[in-house]
Amino acid sequence: MLLAVTGLAGGILIGWALSEMLVKVLTGVFDPPPASLAVPGAYLTLTALAALIAVLAAALNGIRRARRPAIEELRDL
Repeated sequence: MLLAVTGLAGGILIGWALSEMLVKVLTGVFDPPPASLAVPGAYLTLTALAALIAVLAAALNGIRRARRPAIEELRDL
């Protein structure tokens, strides 16, 4: 869970910094320049939901696998 939260926080920070940089770089290209960043709310919501489902599925699978003895897991391979 710590890895997922850290990755999400880093991704959010990098995405915000890149979008700010692109707006400043492309201000001279667009006429008129954008007044602010456009945030695609639906896309961000679906992406966050998909990430949450993936983390929960991985955690549930890990919990289920941890209940079985290791020798049984090796036999299944």
